Amino acid sequence: MGGALSDHWPDLIATFRSRAPLGSMAPDFKGEVLDGQSVWLSDYRDHKSVLIVFGSLACPPCVTNIRINDPNLVGLYETYGEAVEFLYLYTREGHPGSKIVPHTTMEDKRQNARRLKAEEGITFPIVIDDLVGTIQRSFVHPHFNNPVFLINRAGIVTYKSAWLDASELPQVLEDQVLWDRSAQTDATIKKSYSERIRPLREPYDVNCNKRIKRLMDDIGLPQIAMGAIPGIDSEKTGG
Repeated sequence: MGGALSDHWPDLIATFRSRAPLGSMAPDFKGEVLDGQSVWLSDYRDHKSVLIVFGSLACPPCVTNIRINDPNLVGLYETYGEAVEFLYLYTREGHPGSKIVPHTTMEDKRQNARRLKAEEGITFPIVIDDLVGTIQRSFVHPHFNNPVFLINRAGIVTYKSAWLDASELPQVLEDQVLWDRSAQTDATIKKSYSERIRPLREPYDVNCNKRIKRLMDDIGLPQIAMGAIPGIDSEKTGG
């Protein structure tokens, strides 16, 4: 309360900073595109910036940010997709339960990715990580279920977030488009650097809350497994 942070935050921040730091060259990878051919991240070098979103079906925040939250990934892709490629990097299941269980084969993983694509109407490419999470581990410690990275046309990490929150992305993408456009004509463009800890907006959205609860039933997770859900659990205590 009052802005205090739990004792685990310094270690969490240090762990997140330790891989693919801002300003570094992004780890290159070759990934299997769902129901398609493989892609190298470096294929976009000098052509297009790339937003990489890590997620899975059994991770309610990953799912609700795709189409339900406002803004959401599908809407942002409609606006920025010509300038910035979006890649949804399908990881291990973030919060497996009794119905959606951990993958034991790559086909299990593909099937869950197909289900996510169909149920949420994903319009951008889904890249399937291998069973040990090789791509995910090159960017981030695997206990970060749904981080986001923006890679510019030079292959540099220009934005990273430990957890997906689509409400932060419009300005991030707008800035990258400006940078890419200006780089064609200007010798330099003034740049800034910032870090912040912020509240995630998506859990406070009523529509997202309802979808989170339905997803937890689909996954086979008890409601307490995700902790208190703001805006709904507070009603139980009168808070």
